[in-house]
Amino acid sequence: MRAAYASANFSQAAALYDERGLNATLPIDLVLMRARIALRCDPASALDLLLGYRKRFERSPDQFAAEALLGSSFAALRDYASADAHFERARALLDRRSRSQAATLANTRARRYIGEARIGDAWRCYEASLVDRSTEGAIESERLKGEIHSAEARFGEQAHSLNRLLALIGDGTDAHVAIWYDAVAQLSRLACELPAPVAVSTVASALVARAVWPSDFNAQRFASLRSLAWCKVLAGDTLGSFRYLREAAALADTLGSAPLRALVMLDRAHFAHNAGEEHWCANEVAAASELLREVDWLHTQVEERSALPLLAEVLAPTDPDGAAAAIARHAQLAPALDPIATGVRGLVYLANGRTRDGVRDLSAAYDSFDRAGSEWRAGKAALALAKVTGATRWRLLALENLEFYASSWLFAQAQSLGDLPAAAEGVSLTPMQERVFHMICEGLSTDAIATRLGRSPSTIRNHIKLIFKALSVRSRAALVAKAAREGRFSLP
Repeated sequence: MRAAYASANFSQAAALYDERGLNATLPIDLVLMRARIALRCDPASALDLLLGYRKRFERSPDQFAAEALLGSSFAALRDYASADAHFERARALLDRRSRSQAATLANTRARRYIGEARIGDAWRCYEASLVDRSTEGAIESERLKGEIHSAEARFGEQAHSLNRLLALIGDGTDAHVAIWYDAVAQLSRLACELPAPVAVSTVASALVARAVWPSDFNAQRFASLRSLAWCKVLAGDTLGSFRYLREAAALADTLGSAPLRALVMLDRAHFAHNAGEEHWCANEVAAASELLREVDWLHTQVEERSALPLLAEVLAPTDPDGAAAAIARHAQLAPALDPIATGVRGLVYLANGRTRDGVRDLSAAYDSFDRAGSEWRAGKAALALAKVTGATRWRLLALENLEFYASSWLFAQAQSLGDLPAAAEGVSLTPMQERVFHMICEGLSTDAIATRLGRSPSTIRNHIKLIFKALSVRSRAALVAKAAREGRFSLP
């Protein structure tokens, strides 16, 4: 069991444990190992197991670890009062000389705060976790940092933390197999959210380096392959996107999931539509619709449920009623819609003639994507709003956000909406670039501009590069001097 766990073959490790059943002589470290496996996807089962061995934990060397795991299990089930009680017991058992125990408690508490969206408290726990300066401690702290950035929807910072995490693990993946695969899967999901080809190549090479993933990570690898397919199509490489989708389809068959198989079909339908292959698109949509018709949605995972918004989006132009039914079903499963589903609902409203509702939802989706730094999704929402409202502002925002996707179908559609009016100052800057430009002239640093605008520093740096290019300057000093000469800004 220990060997299977160490190699991230969690199903095998769990099966070996379960063969032995409830056993009073079973080593406590194996019980804790089994609880950690269950905690990944079934916290209620982890809690039952830990409570069943509660008497054996008391006054044992493993009591601290057991109490911390009990706290994590209750937190995963959103019973925060019970979680806090067990974390306090763990704190009382804490060996003050053990930095690793202090860091473990800080990490587990931080994840409890993330679950309750108490991000400030999570950051304070992260600071406390830095007490463990060992390699193991650095890996766990960086992992936590990425999770907090994810909760904040700061994709650029999260990707930076994941890249650093992979660098910390390095060639020593044998000791951190599960963390390595989780990090690669998360980074690959982020890849299509970031206007950075380097991120895509990093993830792609990491996937190639690990050609055989443990079966327990097939779902994560499926999501990774789909994300990389979208990266390719956004870069104008449709053929490359289909290569990734073929691998994803094979994994969906291995997993035996109808919604995952349908997701691949819907991706192909989306890409076919963008390429003008409407007959192919219609066939893929019909096949996916047939697969999804008999799905028991109440017993599906979050990734599988994402097939419903994608189905609604591809159905909206030709079957508004079917699209409305799909997005309504998704809303029943997830009452608090994420920005992607909100944007799709906006498209469905537009297809059904509810223009005001459609504009409201697409505007909300745009704001969410813009804050998160997901520029292509923000550009896509702005493009839809430009089409329905005819407003120059939305077209400007579409072009601004799609600047890094010049080979994509989205950028081509934004350009096809008509020429931009000439800027009064003689240089065409987008609204966001104008704001960044004036803040540079005020002397604000990149980080200060990012904080004021609620964007990531990497996004601001990208805007600054485009401003330098538009104004034909190479430094901030040259930009301010030129702006003063042209009367765009007054020097103090």
